[in-house]
Amino acid sequence: MSYVPPHLRNSTTTTTTTTTTTTTAKTSSVTQENNNDNISNNVNHQTKLAFPSYSNSHSHFHSNGTNGTNGTNGINGNANNHNSVSHGSRRSTATPQPSRIFAAPEPVFPHWQPSERVSRMSPDQIEEVRLRLNLDVTIASDSPAAPAPIESFSDMCVHPSIMKDIAYHEYTRPTSIQAQAMPIALSGRDLLGCAETGSGKTAAFTIPMIQHCMAQPPIRRGDGPLALVLAPTRELAQQIEKEVKAFSRSLESLKTAIVVGGTNIEKQRSELRAGVEIAVATPGRFIDHLQQGNTSLSRISFVVLDEADRMLDMGFELQIREIMRNLPEKHQTLLFSATMPVEIEALSKEYLANPVQVKVGKVSSPTTNVSQTLVKVSENEKIDRLLDLLVEEASQAEKCGHPFPLTIVFVERKTRCDEIAEALVAQGLSAVSLHGGRSQGEREAALHDFRSSTTNILVATDVASRGLDVTGVSHVINLDLPKTMEDYVHRIGRTGRAGTTGLSTSFYTDRDMFLVANIRKAIADAESGNTVAFATGKVARRKEKEAAAAQKEANIALSKHFGLGPASINIEDKYRFMITTSNIKKVGAADSAWDD
Repeated sequence: MSYVPPHLRNSTTTTTTTTTTTTTAKTSSVTQENNNDNISNNVNHQTKLAFPSYSNSHSHFHSNGTNGTNGTNGINGNANNHNSVSHGSRRSTATPQPSRIFAAPEPVFPHWQPSERVSRMSPDQIEEVRLRLNLDVTIASDSPAAPAPIESFSDMCVHPSIMKDIAYHEYTRPTSIQAQAMPIALSGRDLLGCAETGSGKTAAFTIPMIQHCMAQPPIRRGDGPLALVLAPTRELAQQIEKEVKAFSRSLESLKTAIVVGGTNIEKQRSELRAGVEIAVATPGRFIDHLQQGNTSLSRISFVVLDEADRMLDMGFELQIREIMRNLPEKHQTLLFSATMPVEIEALSKEYLANPVQVKVGKVSSPTTNVSQTLVKVSENEKIDRLLDLLVEEASQAEKCGHPFPLTIVFVERKTRCDEIAEALVAQGLSAVSLHGGRSQGEREAALHDFRSSTTNILVATDVASRGLDVTGVSHVINLDLPKTMEDYVHRIGRTGRAGTTGLSTSFYTDRDMFLVANIRKAIADAESGNTVAFATGKVARRKEKEAAAAQKEANIALSKHFGLGPASINIEDKYRFMITTSNIKKVGAADSAWDD
């Protein structure tokens, strides 16, 4: 079975052996959910993590639990600063706290202005630029107008050192999300940005964040960071840290710490206690350091939630809310998400003050630009069929004089992962494995080789389906289908990113028929315009539970009709968890994302 999005159907697409062929329409992003799963904007924080002190983990502050609204507080007080911009009142459930011995310095939000050329743009000219860049900008009716987009980095008017580093890396023109998001962030406004991975959104918040940190009073030893970036996985956090260092290479005084699981916690503790301007972290590990008193929230005035939809999918909502509601009152928040489910809308309403919402094109599902192919095989055939497929692709690439396209092969088990990689290498193909059984150094080396195209094929377990961002992946192959529709969508979403096209091939056996039926139904629903056909997050989990329950009822009805009794019910064990509600409270797993 093959699914080719309609806007890709005019091009010639070559696929290998399939049993059936079906074409479907372009899928839409998950932008709605029924009221049963809607998160209230007025969240009752009855569950509170045990923090010794959020805002003053060090000896020169009194212990105070959470940030209050004390007018004399250096964080939450209303100081008269003519260079500051208003950030509005954020909801807070915190209670007034004892005064500190030493108040943290007041954050500075300088009055930023773009170049004179941009300042002189008329509303019609601004709208014309946004139309050309495929930008959709939305603000509340009572909010000031959003800053005009920029079409040149020189229009930003940022510190010369930052401009020097931009030129060093040979960045010429801002991408669409950068053109609009950077002026908003530089002007001190909160931002809700909707853009896919690969669209340049990391630089869109990194450059304004560095500029913001340079305007703040200097940090002292033991001070918490000035800026905090939260990301769902260690791998994404590492990418963000590299971007921060790329744009601050000329600023030796600006220190960055990466705070993630699976790495040396002693090194992180030392860096945080010494004082850093920027912390890039996964929520779980950052909370660990808060609880241990290694850092605090007292100086944070710039916050980024990157890939917030994935953080919620991975169970980090409690940690995100706990951090956000204990920040100093005066801070700026940028939230980026590839999709816009109701959970993200609720989060933005609660923690963003009069934000500017920026969408690049249509907020899409991960499958929008992916042509999907389903191939039925026996279990014993899988490896041979995979080898035939990849050897044929290598032959075609060689005939055309093109390099072998970057390909990810997903498998179920770690041992199988190494076995497949070795089989591919034996066929003369360049392949490497990536799974939780490999050391941190081995994983990073494998990713480096794959990104640089030294290796063309990455054989991976689900460790790579959510956190891997590699530009130019052309083909995703599911040698073993995952357990859930949500994991399937995340896997094939590694290709067809940021407006490019991709191909997915999934081998399946009789044991996969439950998931295959869901995939086929999603394709059919997409054909009819169903906006949640390839849903992820709570929508996906609810849909899968409903589907599993419906199958159970159908089997019971069938057994009664033929008088076969309950013994005839045979639901795949791997789907049983979807039928009954789990009693286990699941918290995020990003810090152990490399564990299979």
